[in-house]
Amino acid sequence: MTDVLPPVGTTQSDAVATLAGVLLGDDESAVRIRVADGTWTFDPCDVLGIREHDGRSGAPAGAVLVDIRSGATADFTRRLRIDVGERPLTLAAPPSPAFGDTQLRRLTETWARRLHLAESPQHPATFTFAQTRSHNSSDDGVHCDSID
Repeated sequence: MTDVLPPVGTTQSDAVATLAGVLLGDDESAVRIRVADGTWTFDPCDVLGIREHDGRSGAPAGAVLVDIRSGATADFTRRLRIDVGERPLTLAAPPSPAFGDTQLRRLTETWARRLHLAESPQHPATFTFAQTRSHNSSDDGVHCDSID
């Protein structure tokens, strides 16, 4: 994000992001830091400094604070549990930002306006759900929101 404002009292050139985590590796090819949700991997030239965590907030053993330069690019890897099944391995799509009929209607109307579709009907949003079951006890469902 290039439109982020630097903290008060700093300039864009001296602003840094500090990441708290457990240092997994620090060599000439990468700096890896484990956090609660996964592992960050940085190019060493993007890391401005690594210091020990002061431990006041209940930090785990080996916890560090890592200063990252502004504009750095990183990889983020998260741990997922894999179960063997009869379907191919896929990741679920992120949930819809709509949590109710009113929000879904507003999102549908915004989408229709952006696409220059005709005026919205009285009940523009529909909900469809299809469910399948296999003999091996797999139970899958598909959810679809659409415009009528």
